[in-house]
Amino acid sequence: MESLFVSLEKEVFRGNVLDITYGNQGIIYKANKYYDNFIDVNYLENEPSKSCDNEGYYDSCIVFFTLNKIKTHRQKIKLFDNIYRLMKNNGYVYIWDVEKELLKTLQKNIRVSLPDKSMRNFQINLLNLFTDNTSSKIMEGLKNYFDIVEAVSSNGTFRIVGRKKGC
Repeated sequence: MESLFVSLEKEVFRGNVLDITYGNQGIIYKANKYYDNFIDVNYLENEPSKSCDNEGYYDSCIVFFTLNKIKTHRQKIKLFDNIYRLMKNNGYVYIWDVEKELLKTLQKNIRVSLPDKSMRNFQINLLNLFTDNTSSKIMEGLKNYFDIVEAVSSNGTFRIVGRKKGC
């Protein structure tokens, strides 16, 4: 199985951070705690498209290898809407995920390098032929809520940074 490498060594997220995760618990928390012991990191797990209370509370939202687990584009749009409502004005969303095209499967090992130089590993197995998790499809849904500040795709992964619209 092919391995993909992601470096979080120089990533710094400011203010209140929302970590939207599906089984990669602790990676974003550990990366943030290296730079700021007082940072507030909250989690939205298992049902990331469901809304929660804290509207307008978060400065940063990290969606770390989670969108590939959400089956439909409509559910992803609902998640982006919820993130938009949870973000402060001038808030940023940071997305990392794998490029997975329609009618293809994908199995990868993900290796993540953290600021303390430690490594975390996990696997992604996407066997559903009918899901589209390409960066272009993600940006198509995201652009209704966020201005795309950065979009980088490399070696089968992508990183997208968006700034909340209407600020």
